[in-house]
Amino acid sequence: METLAKKSLIAILGVLVSLITYYFMYGWYDIFPWAIVALIIGYTSKNRRSSIVNGAIFGYFLFLVYIFAGYKGKTDAGNMIKFILFDMLFSLVGAVASSIGSFIANWLKGKCV
Repeated sequence: METLAKKSLIAILGVLVSLITYYFMYGWYDIFPWAIVALIIGYTSKNRRSSIVNGAIFGYFLFLVYIFAGYKGKTDAGNMIKFILFDMLFSLVGAVASSIGSFIANWLKGKCV
């Protein structure tokens, strides 16, 4: 089992990648660095299970911060609560997508090595 420190670093990596791509790229092509990092996470994971978990952590924090950074709506409490709930639920899509990419990279590592 991988350490909590590694999982925390992966979460921080998700935050950093989302902020960098939001402020310096911001477009549909953001998906390329996201996919590359997810593949690297999967390739460096010890086994399939850890690649899925690590990819999900990365993708969740990636989407969470990216969507939150782009929020330009109203700042009253009701709208913020709705937005935060939406953001937390939609970030699950990022977790699924990134865990699939991470799993594929880990699977390919087993096939190529």
